[in-house]
Amino acid sequence: MLTARQLLIFKYIVEEYIATAEPVGSKLLMTKYHLPYSSATIRNEMSFLEEQGYLEKTHTSSGRIPSMKGYHFYVETLLQPDVDDKVKNQVSTLFSNRNRSIQEIIEESCQMLSQLTHLTTVALGGNSSYEKLQNITLVPLGANSVTAIIVTDKGHVENRIFHISNEISMEDLSACVDIMNDTLVGTPIDDVASKLEKDVKPIMSVRVKEHEVLFNAFLQAFMKFAKSNVYFSGKDNMLYQPEYNDVNKLRKLVSAFENAQQWKSLEPSKDDERGVVVRIGGNELPFDDGINDVSIISTSFDTGENSRGSISVIGPTRMPYDQVVSLVELIGENIEKLIKDENNET
Repeated sequence: MLTARQLLIFKYIVEEYIATAEPVGSKLLMTKYHLPYSSATIRNEMSFLEEQGYLEKTHTSSGRIPSMKGYHFYVETLLQPDVDDKVKNQVSTLFSNRNRSIQEIIEESCQMLSQLTHLTTVALGGNSSYEKLQNITLVPLGANSVTAIIVTDKGHVENRIFHISNEISMEDLSACVDIMNDTLVGTPIDDVASKLEKDVKPIMSVRVKEHEVLFNAFLQAFMKFAKSNVYFSGKDNMLYQPEYNDVNKLRKLVSAFENAQQWKSLEPSKDDERGVVVRIGGNELPFDDGINDVSIISTSFDTGENSRGSISVIGPTRMPYDQVVSLVELIGENIEKLIKDENNET
């Protein structure tokens, strides 16, 4: 158990380092924060905090920086919510516009989070888990290509271009679309592929000549549509963090952003804990290439009866946790409320 004096010194060290990325010394603490202790007393307390594993000493300075344990302790013990009224109004304005699909709202939430925090954001969990097929329309592009426009009940539109051989007629394509519209409208996107196999294929085999080729093309299109989305915003924000001036470290981070499979390990299940989850460095991260000095702040939200999505902020372990945790929580609550309202209206 730390004393009140140790807690105060520790708090100022963490917040000063978050703001400046520079190791913090006793003289700076005494003069900038007007601590009523001598420089020697502050040094002694800093040494104690280092012995307890809350602080670390760098090789290039006599000052201290927070350790992974220190960041954890700060988040669990000293964190204070910090969202000002201006930001709350921005969030409220974003969610008051109902003329967009939920997916668009989630993506705009990612963009807002990255702009407000100057960090990187990622949304996980496909909209397909809570959207249903509304309509499929064909638009001819030329003699041998056509676009299939797939629309969901939440306003999400996907375009798929099919390149067709001379053996496949437009009549066959139109017949396929008619069969799918008759059979699949109202089906959750996640279930369309299995229903295609079970209910649509037998009908197509009777009514359409080149049914096998067309069936496989549409099956592939819906399987891509139903895959979980991984949407990033503000990837380049990490370039401006002093922690990633090292080219090799930055290369690893960029590579991690490109590996969608790693991020999907963060995708929440319906049984995961609610609220904001803070992952700080080391084994808590989804990376498999030795990236340690990164933190991920996430919150999840219900996207359907048995499915969840999430939105996260990614940055250095030296991030403004009070601001980021509060923002992520606020955005997550608004997304979940929006989805519930949408579902109640349908």
